[in-house]
Amino acid sequence: MSYLETMRSRAEAAFVHLHRGVTELHFTQFPDHKNAGDSAIALAQAKFWRDHRIDVRTTSSVGTMPRRVRDSAIPVLIQGGGNLGGLYPVLNESRYDLAEHLPRETLLIQAPQSVVFPEPFDQEAFVRRFASRRRLRVAVRDQASFDLVRDHVDDLTLSPDAVHLLGAIVAPEPTQGRIVIARTDDETAGRPVDSRSTDWRADPVDLRAHEWLGWRAAKYPMLKPLLESSQEAWMRRAERRFAAAVRTIASGETVVTDRLHAMLIALQMGRPVIAIDNNNRKLSNYAETWFGDLQPPLTFVRSFTG
Repeated sequence: MSYLETMRSRAEAAFVHLHRGVTELHFTQFPDHKNAGDSAIALAQAKFWRDHRIDVRTTSSVGTMPRRVRDSAIPVLIQGGGNLGGLYPVLNESRYDLAEHLPRETLLIQAPQSVVFPEPFDQEAFVRRFASRRRLRVAVRDQASFDLVRDHVDDLTLSPDAVHLLGAIVAPEPTQGRIVIARTDDETAGRPVDSRSTDWRADPVDLRAHEWLGWRAAKYPMLKPLLESSQEAWMRRAERRFAAAVRTIASGETVVTDRLHAMLIALQMGRPVIAIDNNNRKLSNYAETWFGDLQPPLTFVRSFTG
């Protein structure tokens, strides 16, 4: 099988295992922000649920999650992607709060993540507040993450990222020789010299406003009913962000990036990728775990200057 077919098959098998016995769920931590890689994950997860006839009862972001989700008797799934373990404290606290307050018999599913423990106390908190939950399934995206938590999580799955479930991604023709997509957040390993580099584009005003209201709802719960909407409405936001990312990535014949999802999306377009690790080796850990027997058009270099 080709790279695309093999990775889609591996992701499908892992997601089937992660969702075994699940016919309905609440989807939490929808990525209502400009990180288009997370939007790609949300769309891929939604495709899996449609294909497998899993009913998504509610969809919510961190700030908009309805109170009834914390009291749920049906499975609750936390969005995949990003980092589990403390690198993003607000998201992490939301995960731990769910693990601690969901009914004991309710299944909590963490969709595929990378694991980073910035400090020793972050690992201790993960074990005590999250991994200790009896009804818990966790998926991680690379072998290094698996090794970090294998002694603490009983139901642990090594899974490719959800984005592979999207298969081949149709993209416009390139308009330039290369596009440099470089992180501008705390996970960067160094800024590129190329002044024409970009990161994920800023959201349009309406999406920014919805994100802002979502975070306000975390502080003022009376706003939550105003922000409740169907899964389809949430996914339209993800589709807009993903489409913008596809246009950006597709502009280059070659894609140079330190973002995992810019790398994966470009490969699913059939574009060659020059990858630079971020500061926690997210890209190389992923490639070492999954690409050893495959030959995608991917080259790693030490820095943006080569």
